[in-house]
Amino acid sequence: MIFNFVSFMLFMMEKHLNQIIDYLINVIQLSFNQLLMIFGPLLVLVLILNFSAILTARLSLRFWGRNIFLYGFGWLGCSVHELSHAFFALIFGHKIKEMVLFEPNSKGESLGHVSHTFNKKSIYQKIGNFFIGIGPLLAGGLVLLLINLILYRINISEFSKFRISAETLFNFQIFKQIAISTWSGLIVYKNLVTFGNSEVWWKSALLIYVLYSIGSSMTLSKPDVKGALAGFMWMVIFILIFNMLTLWAGDFSTRFLIQGKTMTYISVFYFFLILSFLANLIFILLFFVLNLLKSLLFHQK
Repeated sequence: MIFNFVSFMLFMMEKHLNQIIDYLINVIQLSFNQLLMIFGPLLVLVLILNFSAILTARLSLRFWGRNIFLYGFGWLGCSVHELSHAFFALIFGHKIKEMVLFEPNSKGESLGHVSHTFNKKSIYQKIGNFFIGIGPLLAGGLVLLLINLILYRINISEFSKFRISAETLFNFQIFKQIAISTWSGLIVYKNLVTFGNSEVWWKSALLIYVLYSIGSSMTLSKPDVKGALAGFMWMVIFILIFNMLTLWAGDFSTRFLIQGKTMTYISVFYFFLILSFLANLIFILLFFVLNLLKSLLFHQK
């Protein structure tokens, strides 16, 4: 009798333990899929944007010289860069102690920084470090989107067919899919902004100026990367805990992400990040050629 009771208890414990393990595995899988869905394409774009911006800035400095580049273009990019840190710091409840948007020193180097403090007991504020760290790259896409809304009154619904999602990361034809989707988006964009129209030439000139000024400043410093990584780890922990507490009620959080216009807005934001990256590639090629011609001319003299 006692043996049967013990066997029954062990069976029930094993059954519940297996259920708990299966539940935890589902939580981990769901959390991974959500992180990949939300941040997978974004992190890829952040990496390539950071690299292209660094190269654009280096080639620009070589061609223009520090003073012309900083006072002609860098002031805008640097200001947006630091304002983005401050913006996300305020959003996540950080206290800004000091903010310098643009202050070149005697060497012509840009001195912009934002000093902020936060409550180390607040998970929300710790997660904010991720967005504060990558803020300059996010702000580049947001400013570009905003200036297009102001100058050309673009309709976001026109980009409804443009999709950059995490699912493509599992497909071997990712580059082909992204290229096709981006090309379709560029065709829509070209029709909306009416490049070449003599009546609105100043809009095109202003857009190119913003693309160049901000695009060359969408870089992350070592402290930015360090803070972003720490914030991302806390975000992973938060999502794991959230799914652990709510998965039993159904995967409503993922349904919210994939239904409605959520992914449309995210994809449109990705498009403008890609547009900024493509613009940087053009500037890289342009200033590479200009620097080559400049060196040849000065060498001949």
